Amino acid sequence: MEKRNIDIAAIVILLAWGTYGLYYLMSLNTSMQEVVLNRENVEKIYLQISRTPSELTPSTDLDLDVIVRDKERVQAVLDQLSNVKLKKVSNIDNKIKVPYIYTIIIRPKTDQDMLADYSIDILNSNSISIFGSGGRRKNLYQTYTITDGFDYNSFKTSMDILFAK
Repeated sequence: MEKRNIDIAAIVILLAWGTYGLYYLMSLNTSMQEVVLNRENVEKIYLQISRTPSELTPSTDLDLDVIVRDKERVQAVLDQLSNVKLKKVSNIDNKIKVPYIYTIIIRPKTDQDMLADYSIDILNSNSISIFGSGGRRKNLYQTYTITDGFDYNSFKTSMDILFAK
């Protein structure tokens, strides 16, 4: 009888551990929509987008910033990110080199002195980091590998059009 109780306890522990492991593995996969975009209302935000040259870009290129306040343009930028699928990682793949690193800062329209809601760094065609802050959320910083839904070249082209204006 005592052996049977030990076997049942071992099975319960294994099931609990397996359930937690499955939950953990499933929480590693997410999307830009879940992490950032579902939390923002296009009517109440504007974007500050920065373009920073990487080591592939000549040193004569300067860092550039553009402010996007128009609701349709804000929506167009966010739409490019809405289908991006992500997987949490602890290290970024630095082997993939791109000419620019883009930072998209989501700010509330109500008070320009307020902290940004989110900062999204597009580090290359496979890596994104997200920093979230603001009074209504806890701070977070997470790096992700892009698993699907992101075309870096079309994103870069649309950003370059914004910087050309």
